[in-house]
Amino acid sequence: MDSLFVCLVFLPLIIHSRSVESGSCPTGCNCGAFSINCCESEQYLHIPIIGYDNATKLSLKNCPSLDITKQTFQNCNTLEEITITRTAVTYVDAYAFVGLTKLKSLFLNELNLSSANIHHLAFQDLHIQHLDLSSNNLRSIHRQMFSGLKNLSVLNLSRNRIGLIQNQAFESLLQLSVLNLDHNDLKTVTPLWFKTFSNYSALQISLVGNNLTSECRFRGVELTENQWFAKSITPKALLITEGTTVPTCSTPTFIDPYQEIYVKQSLSVVLPCSANSLPLPTLSWLLPTGQEATPSTPQFSISNGMLIITRVWPSNSGLYVCVATNTEGSAVALTRLLVVPNSSTTFTTDLITPNRAAKKASLILLIIFIVILSLPLCFFLVYMLLIVFKRVKEKHSTGFEFTHFVDTPNILSVPENPQPMPHL
Repeated sequence: MDSLFVCLVFLPLIIHSRSVESGSCPTGCNCGAFSINCCESEQYLHIPIIGYDNATKLSLKNCPSLDITKQTFQNCNTLEEITITRTAVTYVDAYAFVGLTKLKSLFLNELNLSSANIHHLAFQDLHIQHLDLSSNNLRSIHRQMFSGLKNLSVLNLSRNRIGLIQNQAFESLLQLSVLNLDHNDLKTVTPLWFKTFSNYSALQISLVGNNLTSECRFRGVELTENQWFAKSITPKALLITEGTTVPTCSTPTFIDPYQEIYVKQSLSVVLPCSANSLPLPTLSWLLPTGQEATPSTPQFSISNGMLIITRVWPSNSGLYVCVATNTEGSAVALTRLLVVPNSSTTFTTDLITPNRAAKKASLILLIIFIVILSLPLCFFLVYMLLIVFKRVKEKHSTGFEFTHFVDTPNILSVPENPQPMPHL
């Protein structure tokens, strides 16, 4: 009995010692028989993280800032689960988890991950079944972000700020059974997120806490081949039922996608921007410097989509971009602003406004047209003058040629010995 008690007490230590024999515990981590826990008690983490043969779980909690790349995990090919939480992950590189062939679950929570610091090929061709990206700062889902995850059955994207999901973003997730989109900024849903003409009858999509719009019908929901999608949505009250007279959602369009505005220095100017779409778009402005105009930007303010410049200077001249975005996509309109300095008379007199430029161009074209029409008329007049001159010459001619007169012999013959004339 005592020997059995000793075995039960020391068996975990024996297992732990054997696991350590096959590889040392990473610096800053605590290792168990099959697990590695890092940073929870120590704020130091050595990169790369070197695992050992028996480890199946890796947990990084409250770690210092790190990048996740292909070099982050070494000798971790036995891991089946990775959990990284409450850690400042600055970037997740492409193929960051390559080589982890036995990985089944990946939890990346509370990392403040945005769409900008996750490479769209970060999860490429993983064999995982469960991916959790909840409680981050994702705003959009790229269509290639989850490409190649053919075995994925559970995808948790809840508690982010997702407002846009590109078409076909989930088309490769043929085994997906649970899609959690709770508490995001979605205003519309569509079966076009998935593979066309495929049956996702076992899929459950949760949309609790989203502000889904009633301005337009969700794209493709009414089609017969997409009936599975309407059945997958929970709660059911979110969907617009078939038969209601609601227009189809559409991408933003601009009536005037390009315009030019001329204004004198030190005056104020309003740059208009108006787009048509359903649901109504969100309008933003990009300055000629490439920066986005915000209420805190000096000289600039935005009201109902219009950009107001309180006092313009020549340095404000340039190309301004209005961006209209809704759940269906984005569109841009361009406005070129030219500020005329008051102190430069030369510039003012040489400035050609669009109306003056059009008038000048029309005048030049008119002159060219008149010249082209005048050329045949001039040739015709010259031809007629030649004909008239020829006829006048023929009319006043005597018909007697001087050459005939010269060649005619003398009528009177001169005597050989003329006698002198007598004097009277």
